[in-house]
Amino acid sequence: MLSTAAVLADCAFYVGERTFRPYARAPWMGTIDDPEIIGHLRELGGDFVCVPFGAGSETPFGPEAWAALMTDAPERPIHGPAGDEDWEVISHTEDSITLGLDYPEDSIVRRLERTVSGTAGAPILESTLTIYPRKAGAISAGLHPILQLPEGRGRLSLEAEFAFGLVHPRQCSNEDAQEFSSLASVPAAGGPIDMSNVPVGVPNFSVQLCGMKGPVRALFLDEGMGVELDWDRELLPSVQLWCTDRGIDGAPWNGEFRGIGVEPIASAFDLNTRLSARPNPINRRGVATALVLDGEAPVRLRHVMTAFAENKGE
Repeated sequence: MLSTAAVLADCAFYVGERTFRPYARAPWMGTIDDPEIIGHLRELGGDFVCVPFGAGSETPFGPEAWAALMTDAPERPIHGPAGDEDWEVISHTEDSITLGLDYPEDSIVRRLERTVSGTAGAPILESTLTIYPRKAGAISAGLHPILQLPEGRGRLSLEAEFAFGLVHPRQCSNEDAQEFSSLASVPAAGGPIDMSNVPVGVPNFSVQLCGMKGPVRALFLDEGMGVELDWDRELLPSVQLWCTDRGIDGAPWNGEFRGIGVEPIASAFDLNTRLSARPNPINRRGVATALVLDGEAPVRLRHVMTAFAENKGE
C-alpha cells in the first residue's frame, strides 16, 4: 500500500502452490515525483478509490442525450482528492492497513478511511471505504481495480450479468448504437467487438454495465488463473470497464500503459459528478449514478477480490 492516493500498488495471491499477481502496474510506477501529475497517475495500477468518480470534460461530446447534459466545468483533481492526495496511515498490522484522508471544507464529504485486509490461509483481499459526510447531498463514487491485459488478443475472459450496457459517449455519436445486452457483442466503429475476451485490438474502449446482477469474474486463459470481484451492488450498481492498450500518449503514459479497469461505480461513466447527480439516461432507467449522503451516517463501500485456479474439469 502507498500513501499516495492510497494505491494498492502490488498484491500477490497464493492459490495452492501458485503465486498469482493479476493487478496491472504502470512501468513508471515509483519513478515520478512531478506534482503536476496527479497522485494516482504517478503510481498507476493495482486498486484505488474515487470520490467523486471521474471529472467530466471541458467540451461536450457524444450523442445529444449526453452532450446536452455536459454543462459543468471539469472537477479537479480527476477522481477527487482520494485519487491525488497523500493519505495518513492510521493503523496497520501484519495483514491489514487503514489510511485516512480529510476532505476540503467546501466538500459534502468530511473524511475518507480506507482499510485493506488480507485473509489468513485464503487468496482473498477485502477492502472497505468509509465515507464520512459533512452535509447532505449527492456525489458520484467508485472503486478502481485495474487488471493486467495479456499480450495475446482475447486471452482475458470476462463474465458479468447486467441489466443493460452502454458504450462511453466519447466513443459514439447520434448515428451510432450505444446500448448492448452482452459483452460478446458491443457496438463499435467498424462493427461489434467482443469485450468478453480482451484485449480486443482497440487502443482505448470504455463501457458501463448498468444494473449489475452479480460479481465480475476474470479468467487469465494462459495462466489458468482468475479473480472474482464482488461488492455491494445496492450502493454501486454499475461497473465501468475501462480498457486501454498502449492507447494514451503524453506524460506519464507515453503510449506504454496496458490494463483494464473493472470499476464498481455509482456514476454516469466518468463524467462530472454534478451530471451524475442530476437526471440522466442511466438513472432515469432506475440505476443510481450517485451516492446519496444524509449528512450524518457514514457510508461504507466494501469490495472483495478472490483469486482462483481454473477447474479444468468444469
